[in-house]
Amino acid sequence: MAASVQSTIAKLKHKDVRQRRRAVRILFDSDIHESVEAFSGFLNEKDIWFRIKALEAYRRWAPSHAPHLLVELASGKKIDGHKCVSSVLQNIQDMNLAEELARLLLTSEDSIVRRNASIYLIDNDFLKNDEEELFLNSKDQVIKSAMLALTDETSVLLDALTDLHPDVRKQAGIRMLEINLGEKELTLLNRAIFSDAALWKLAVPKAIKEGSENIIPLAKSCTNSQRRFFVENMREHIEEADDERIKTLLEGDCTSVVSRWLVGRNDSKSDVLRELLLFDERVDSIDKSRMLERILHRQNDEVIQELAQRILSQSSDEVVLSAARNLSTVTDEPPS
Repeated sequence: MAASVQSTIAKLKHKDVRQRRRAVRILFDSDIHESVEAFSGFLNEKDIWFRIKALEAYRRWAPSHAPHLLVELASGKKIDGHKCVSSVLQNIQDMNLAEELARLLLTSEDSIVRRNASIYLIDNDFLKNDEEELFLNSKDQVIKSAMLALTDETSVLLDALTDLHPDVRKQAGIRMLEINLGEKELTLLNRAIFSDAALWKLAVPKAIKEGSENIIPLAKSCTNSQRRFFVENMREHIEEADDERIKTLLEGDCTSVVSRWLVGRNDSKSDVLRELLLFDERVDSIDKSRMLERILHRQNDEVIQELAQRILSQSSDEVVLSAARNLSTVTDEPPS
């Protein structure tokens, strides 16, 4: 170690506070990791500035260059020390030491520290004895959710579907959608999905992407606000108007979500589907009007004019007729 560096480190113990502060700044500015142990003397300093700098030095340099120093902090009773160690667990290369530190922090009085330590043990598969059950029964929703993501116990997952915290219910739903379920478990999951908005929102993208049998009841259970989310997911996963999932939804009388998915589409397949829906009595007048309004920019297309004239001659719905009149370029001849 260069003499100038040793001299600067030595000044951390200087009687003059100004000299000590200057030494701290130099060591940080020069990134002198060899000085980390010298900062231990500041951990109990009355001046909070020095205590903060000591913890900052530990965070910056201890994980890579002096991880053993973190044991003292994790074993101590000071919350600031616990927070320091919990924030650097992922940076410690010695996994055995990191595991030891995490376990020491499980008894911390700080909830965030306990959470960080628990998540570290869960994510790195360091669970021992009854820790899985301990974490599954945790009152911390983050810890409980992390543990649920790894369990295959359907009884535990079903119980979590009724948890008071939406994040826990959501994670239970995610996990249950990932694993193979028996008929009974699947029935209970579906019941939860249709009674819990968070779970419903979780199930929709998967059902649309996979074209599962749930797609029809999910579409039919939409509230006005949920319908927009459903349609957005349709647009993300369904590209063509002749897609089997579109056919399934139409056969299941889910015309509202299909008509809204169709809005703004101008390809030939969509034109065929649009015409079909515009003369389908199951489709709401507002949905029909919306489809017509969104093709006003194609007013001069022959196909669109033929469609408008057909509606004007066959429809008796005033809302739809009004939209068709706006679309039509044909004007009535003045009386002679």
